[in-house]
Amino acid sequence: MKFTAGSTISLTAATPGSVVKISDLPDATFPVVAWAAVCTYVDGDGMDTDVQPVFVVNGETYTMFEWYRAEGPERGVTVVTS
Repeated sequence: MKFTAGSTISLTAATPGSVVKISDLPDATFPVVAWAAVCTYVDGDGMDTDVQPVFVVNGETYTMFEWYRAEGPERGVTVVTS
């Protein structure tokens, strides 16, 4: 199987209570529904991965990689766990 940067490799359910905050929406929180192993870099020698939250904003799900690709780094994401 071939992975590219941003590919979700695996998912596991999140326990209730974790949320993300988005820097330009300080009064809003968005639920973390899962945790994903995400491919962050690929070259001929292998790949790097990172565990990232899967969160819901306006009915759409995002990993941090997908969020930054769609919204840009200026809309920073912070994970808040309970």
